[in-house]
Amino acid sequence: MPYSTLWLKIGNADVRVFKQKVGNALVVKEPEIAMQVGGKPVRSARSVSQSHWEHVGTGKTLIAETTLKDAEGKAIPISEAVCILDHYKSLDLNEKDEQVDKKKIQYYILNPDGSIGEEVIPFPPTDVIEIKQENWIPSTVIEEFLIKEEYELPAADPRNDAKLFKEADDAAKRDEIAITVFSNGGFTQYYAFLVPFFKDGQFVWLLKISDKKVEHRCLRNIPGVTVPIREVKTLETLPPIQQLITVPTKKKKK
Repeated sequence: MPYSTLWLKIGNADVRVFKQKVGNALVVKEPEIAMQVGGKPVRSARSVSQSHWEHVGTGKTLIAETTLKDAEGKAIPISEAVCILDHYKSLDLNEKDEQVDKKKIQYYILNPDGSIGEEVIPFPPTDVIEIKQENWIPSTVIEEFLIKEEYELPAADPRNDAKLFKEADDAAKRDEIAITVFSNGGFTQYYAFLVPFFKDGQFVWLLKISDKKVEHRCLRNIPGVTVPIREVKTLETLPPIQQLITVPTKKKKK
Protein backbone atom coordinates (compact mmCIF):
# COMPACT_ATOMS: atom_id res chain seq x y z
CA MET A 1 0.00 0.00 0.00
CA PRO A 2 1.25 3.55 -0.74
CA TYR A 3 2.62 5.35 2.30
CA SER A 4 1.63 8.90 1.32
CA THR A 5 0.88 11.25 -1.56
CA LEU A 6 2.39 14.46 -2.86
CA TRP A 7 1.95 16.85 -5.78
CA LEU A 8 4.23 16.48 -8.78
CA LYS A 9 4.43 19.63 -10.92
CA ILE A 10 6.48 18.97 -14.03
CA GLY A 11 6.03 20.79 -17.35
CA ASN A 12 2.31 20.95 -18.07
CA ALA A 13 1.48 18.21 -15.58
CA ASP A 14 0.21 19.13 -12.13
CA VAL A 15 -0.67 15.77 -10.57
CA ARG A 16 -1.03 14.19 -7.15
CA VAL A 17 1.14 11.04 -6.98
CA PHE A 18 1.72 8.27 -4.50
CA LYS A 19 5.07 8.20 -2.69
CA GLN A 20 5.96 4.56 -2.14
CA LYS A 21 9.37 3.18 -1.33
CA VAL A 22 10.87 1.02 -4.06
CA GLY A 23 10.76 -2.68 -3.26
CA ASN A 24 13.73 -5.01 -3.34
CA ALA A 25 14.56 -8.63 -4.03
CA LEU A 26 17.43 -10.23 -2.12
CA VAL A 27 19.93 -11.71 -4.56
CA VAL A 28 22.72 -12.47 -2.09
CA LYS A 29 21.54 -14.37 0.97
CA GLU A 30 23.66 -14.04 4.10
CA PRO A 31 24.05 -17.51 5.65
CA GLU A 32 23.21 -18.37 9.24
CA ILE A 33 26.45 -19.21 11.04
CA ALA A 34 27.00 -21.02 14.34
CA MET A 35 30.27 -20.60 16.29
CA GLN A 36 31.85 -23.32 18.40
CA VAL A 37 35.04 -24.05 20.33
CA GLY A 38 35.71 -27.70 21.06
CA GLY A 39 32.17 -28.57 20.07
CA LYS A 40 30.67 -26.08 22.53
CA PRO A 41 28.62 -23.09 21.33
CA VAL A 42 30.08 -19.59 21.36
CA ARG A 43 28.18 -16.29 21.11
CA SER A 44 29.27 -12.75 20.32
CA ALA A 45 28.49 -9.94 22.75
CA ARG A 46 29.31 -6.28 23.16
CA SER A 47 30.88 -5.17 26.40
CA VAL A 48 30.95 -1.53 27.50
CA SER A 49 34.57 -0.53 27.94
CA GLN A 50 33.87 3.14 28.60
CA SER A 51 30.72 5.18 29.15
CA HIS A 52 29.55 8.18 31.15
CA TRP A 53 26.34 9.73 32.41
CA GLU A 54 25.08 13.21 31.53
CA HIS A 55 22.45 15.35 33.19
CA VAL A 56 19.46 15.83 30.86
CA GLY A 57 18.91 19.55 30.27
CA THR A 58 22.39 20.74 31.28
CA GLY A 59 24.65 18.19 29.60
CA LYS A 60 26.86 18.09 32.72
CA THR A 61 28.86 14.91 33.24
CA LEU A 62 27.65 12.93 36.27
CA ILE A 63 29.58 10.70 38.65
CA ALA A 64 28.12 7.16 38.74
CA GLU A 65 28.08 5.73 42.26
CA THR A 66 25.21 4.22 44.21
CA THR A 67 23.43 7.37 43.16
CA LEU A 68 24.31 9.63 40.24
CA LYS A 69 26.04 12.89 41.13
CA ASP A 70 27.21 15.84 39.10
CA ALA A 71 30.69 17.36 39.39
CA GLU A 72 29.54 19.50 42.38
CA GLY A 73 28.43 16.39 44.28
CA LYS A 74 24.69 17.04 43.84
CA ALA A 75 22.64 13.83 43.59
CA ILE A 76 20.75 13.53 40.30
CA PRO A 77 17.80 11.13 39.90
CA ILE A 78 18.45 8.49 37.26
CA SER A 79 15.27 9.64 35.49
CA GLU A 80 17.06 12.92 34.75
CA ALA A 81 20.19 11.27 33.36
CA VAL A 82 21.23 9.57 30.16
CA CYS A 83 24.06 7.04 29.81
CA ILE A 84 26.44 7.92 26.97
CA LEU A 85 28.35 5.01 25.45
CA ASP A 86 31.87 6.21 24.65
CA HIS A 87 33.46 2.93 23.65
CA TYR A 88 32.54 -0.73 23.49
CA LYS A 89 34.41 -3.89 22.65
CA SER A 90 33.21 -7.13 21.11
CA LEU A 91 33.63 -10.35 23.07
CA ASP A 92 33.17 -14.01 22.15
CA LEU A 93 31.71 -15.92 25.09
CA ASN A 94 31.10 -19.60 25.78
CA GLU A 95 28.12 -21.11 27.62
CA LYS A 96 29.63 -20.03 30.96
CA ASP A 97 30.08 -16.44 29.72
CA GLU A 98 33.84 -16.91 29.72
CA GLN A 99 35.77 -15.10 27.00
CA VAL A 100 37.26 -17.42 24.36
CA ASP A 101 40.17 -16.94 21.97
CA LYS A 102 38.82 -15.85 18.59
CA LYS A 103 41.53 -17.87 16.83
CA LYS A 104 40.07 -21.08 18.28
CA ILE A 105 36.53 -20.47 17.02
CA GLN A 106 35.16 -22.79 14.33
CA TYR A 107 32.26 -21.72 12.13
CA TYR A 108 29.44 -23.96 10.91
CA ILE A 109 26.38 -23.56 8.72
CA LEU A 110 23.27 -23.32 10.86
CA ASN A 111 20.56 -25.34 9.11
CA PRO A 112 16.92 -24.13 9.03
CA ASP A 113 15.96 -26.84 11.56
CA GLY A 114 18.60 -25.56 13.99
CA SER A 115 21.04 -28.40 13.43
CA ILE A 116 24.73 -27.83 12.75
CA GLY A 117 25.90 -28.30 9.17
CA GLU A 118 29.25 -28.15 7.41
CA GLU A 119 32.21 -26.26 8.81
CA VAL A 120 32.97 -23.08 6.85
CA ILE A 121 35.57 -20.33 6.90
CA PRO A 122 35.15 -16.59 6.19
CA PHE A 123 35.96 -15.12 2.80
CA PRO A 124 39.21 -13.18 2.87
CA PRO A 125 38.79 -9.47 2.07
CA THR A 126 39.07 -8.84 -1.67
CA ASP A 127 42.54 -7.46 -2.39
CA VAL A 128 42.54 -7.73 -6.21
CA ILE A 129 39.77 -6.53 -8.53
CA GLU A 130 40.40 -7.71 -12.07
CA ILE A 131 37.99 -6.48 -14.74
CA LYS A 132 37.83 -8.50 -17.96
CA GLN A 133 36.01 -7.73 -21.19
CA GLU A 134 32.91 -9.67 -20.14
CA ASN A 135 32.61 -7.56 -16.97
CA TRP A 136 31.62 -4.39 -18.83
CA ILE A 137 27.90 -3.57 -18.84
CA PRO A 138 25.68 -0.57 -19.74
CA SER A 139 25.83 2.16 -17.07
CA THR A 140 22.03 2.02 -16.66
CA VAL A 141 22.22 -1.50 -15.20
CA ILE A 142 23.23 -0.15 -11.80
CA GLU A 143 19.72 1.29 -11.49
CA GLU A 144 18.50 -2.31 -11.09
CA PHE A 145 20.31 -2.59 -7.74
CA LEU A 146 20.07 -1.06 -4.27
CA ILE A 147 23.52 0.10 -3.19
CA LYS A 148 24.56 -1.16 0.25
CA GLU A 149 27.92 0.60 0.56
CA GLU A 150 30.04 2.90 -1.61
CA TYR A 151 33.80 3.51 -1.65
CA GLU A 152 36.22 5.79 -3.49
CA LEU A 153 39.26 4.19 -5.15
CA PRO A 154 41.97 6.87 -5.67
CA ALA A 155 45.40 5.70 -6.80
CA ALA A 156 47.72 4.94 -3.88
CA ASP A 157 50.50 6.50 -5.97
CA PRO A 158 49.37 9.76 -7.66
CA ARG A 159 51.74 8.96 -10.55
CA ASN A 160 49.17 6.34 -11.60
CA ASP A 161 46.32 8.87 -11.84
CA ALA A 162 46.84 9.15 -15.62
CA LYS A 163 46.33 5.40 -16.10
CA LEU A 164 43.14 5.38 -14.02
CA PHE A 165 41.84 8.50 -15.74
CA LYS A 166 42.31 7.00 -19.20
CA GLU A 167 40.26 3.93 -18.21
CA ALA A 168 37.61 6.13 -16.57
CA ASP A 169 37.41 8.39 -19.61
CA ASP A 170 37.15 5.44 -22.01
CA ALA A 171 34.41 3.85 -19.89
CA ALA A 172 32.48 7.12 -19.73
CA LYS A 173 32.68 7.52 -23.52
CA ARG A 174 31.30 3.99 -23.93
CA ASP A 175 28.70 4.74 -21.21
CA GLU A 176 29.71 1.55 -19.43
CA ILE A 177 30.53 0.41 -15.90
CA ALA A 178 32.03 -2.86 -14.66
CA ILE A 179 30.42 -5.56 -12.52
CA THR A 180 32.25 -8.16 -10.44
CA VAL A 181 32.05 -9.74 -6.97
CA PHE A 182 33.58 -8.35 -3.78
CA SER A 183 34.01 -9.20 -0.10
CA ASN A 184 35.04 -7.14 2.92
CA GLY A 185 35.68 -10.41 4.75
CA GLY A 186 33.04 -12.48 6.52
CA PHE A 187 30.63 -14.99 5.06
CA THR A 188 29.11 -12.99 2.21
CA GLN A 189 30.25 -11.96 -1.24
CA TYR A 190 28.49 -9.01 -2.86
CA TYR A 191 27.94 -7.78 -6.37
CA ALA A 192 30.28 -4.87 -6.98
CA PHE A 193 30.12 -2.08 -9.55
CA LEU A 194 33.10 -0.02 -10.67
CA VAL A 195 31.81 3.39 -11.75
CA PRO A 196 33.87 6.31 -13.17
CA PHE A 197 32.90 9.56 -11.44
CA PHE A 198 33.71 13.11 -12.60
CA LYS A 199 33.12 16.39 -10.77
CA ASP A 200 34.55 19.91 -11.04
CA GLY A 201 37.32 18.84 -13.42
CA GLN A 202 38.37 15.94 -11.21
CA PHE A 203 37.70 12.21 -11.26
CA VAL A 204 37.74 9.07 -9.13
CA TRP A 205 36.63 5.48 -9.53
CA LEU A 206 33.75 4.46 -7.24
CA LEU A 207 33.19 0.96 -5.90
CA LYS A 208 29.53 0.30 -5.11
CA ILE A 209 28.43 -3.00 -3.57
CA SER A 210 24.94 -4.50 -3.44
CA ASP A 211 23.06 -7.57 -2.28
CA LYS A 212 19.59 -6.54 -3.51
CA LYS A 213 17.90 -5.82 -6.81
CA VAL A 214 15.26 -3.11 -7.09
CA GLU A 215 11.64 -4.19 -7.59
CA HIS A 216 9.37 -1.58 -9.19
CA ARG A 217 5.83 -2.38 -8.09
CA CYS A 218 3.96 0.64 -9.40
CA LEU A 219 4.66 0.51 -13.15
CA ARG A 220 1.71 1.64 -15.30
CA ASN A 221 0.74 1.08 -18.92
CA ILE A 222 1.64 4.00 -21.20
CA PRO A 223 -1.60 5.74 -22.26
CA GLY A 224 -2.35 5.38 -25.97
CA VAL A 225 0.68 3.18 -26.66
CA THR A 226 -0.14 -0.21 -28.19
CA VAL A 227 3.32 -1.19 -29.46
CA PRO A 228 6.35 -1.87 -27.25
CA ILE A 229 8.73 1.05 -26.81
CA ARG A 230 12.49 0.65 -26.76
CA GLU A 231 13.52 -0.28 -23.24
CA VAL A 232 16.84 0.28 -21.51
CA LYS A 233 19.09 -2.75 -21.77
CA THR A 234 19.13 -4.82 -18.58
CA LEU A 235 21.60 -7.32 -17.15
CA GLU A 236 20.65 -10.85 -18.17
CA THR A 237 23.25 -12.87 -16.27
CA LEU A 238 24.92 -12.01 -12.97
CA PRO A 239 28.49 -13.10 -12.23
CA PRO A 240 28.62 -16.27 -10.13
CA ILE A 241 28.85 -15.70 -6.39
CA GLN A 242 30.46 -18.25 -4.11
CA GLN A 243 28.03 -18.69 -1.25
CA LEU A 244 30.42 -20.23 1.31
CA ILE A 245 33.91 -21.64 1.61
CA THR A 246 33.60 -25.07 3.24
CA VAL A 247 36.35 -26.78 5.21
CA PRO A 248 37.43 -30.11 3.68
CA THR A 249 36.21 -33.03 5.79
CA LYS A 250 39.06 -34.67 7.65
CA LYS A 251 39.52 -38.33 6.84
CA LYS A 252 39.16 -40.61 9.81
CA LYS A 253 42.22 -42.61 10.77
CA LYS A 254 41.83 -46.33 10.29
